Amino acid sequence: MAGFSFRVRFHRSPSDTINFRASTWECKINENTPSLLLRAQKKDTDINDSEIWVFQSNGWPSEDEAHKAASMYLDALALTLVRLRIGADFGNRAPISCFTHYGLAMLESKSGHRVLNDVHGLMVYKSEPTPYFVSGKANCVLGKPQDQFEKIFSHALASNRILTERERLSLELFNTSFSQKSNESRIILLVMAIEALLEPSPRSSVAASYVESIIEATNSSKVLCSKEKKSLLGSLQRLQYESINQTGRKLAEDCLKGRTYMNKEAPSFFSYCYNLRSRLVHGTHSSQQEIGSAVTPLTMFVSDILSGKLREVQLP
Repeated sequence: MAGFSFRVRFHRSPSDTINFRASTWECKINENTPSLLLRAQKKDTDINDSEIWVFQSNGWPSEDEAHKAASMYLDALALTLVRLRIGADFGNRAPISCFTHYGLAMLESKSGHRVLNDVHGLMVYKSEPTPYFVSGKANCVLGKPQDQFEKIFSHALASNRILTERERLSLELFNTSFSQKSNESRIILLVMAIEALLEPSPRSSVAASYVESIIEATNSSKVLCSKEKKSLLGSLQRLQYESINQTGRKLAEDCLKGRTYMNKEAPSFFSYCYNLRSRLVHGTHSSQQEIGSAVTPLTMFVSDILSGKLREVQLP
């Protein structure tokens, strides 16, 4: 098969599938366009039983046309799965794990075949000679010393601390963050874990009076329809209390005064992460480096907040 191919290896949600009782499904768009293939990652597995699918097409005239086709047809696939309510991880935010150039060369010399990395996500490559795809996976587990566990557990028992409902919810969000595959999801959940603890205070009397005057002006307005008034009043009433950012900064100052994260004092670090979370949920671009750099410090930040007095325990 001459030309170029595109290939996307992706994970479907484990609770949903398509009832294809075959390992490969082929779609022919027209006589002048290469076929599209959806298949299970393993050739001896039906599509409906495989949690990893491969979407590919071979024989595009140029690398540029293969990229353009991949973009168009992958969007169509993504929309189809959305409509069927099947989740898919296309690897856009996945960590990169691959063999080096030397590793691939060694595998090629041993197998006698062309070998490429089995990328989680989109890849475009020359169709011939037909490649074999290989992947490597390393699971890293960070072990904490037994004596640290025993010392902290002893102090936790002695403290007789009873968690509030807000703290329990925050802990759930914190724990859930560790099961997320993307750093974006972890950032959002970790900031939510802090938000769950916050109870915004009323603003100063001067600020409250000013907001109240705007509320009265909105209520008496003759140019606003009732629907617009209702919407504005809802927003204005929330302004009677401090913002989440202000409240989070106060919590960080009260609990973590003197501590720094990413070379930022605790209140400034909360603002930085809250702003990062806001950009993520509102679709504003944030680089992978920025997001990845914040995950571990934010995990430490939330852990320190939730630990309470346990964070003062000196470890061996």
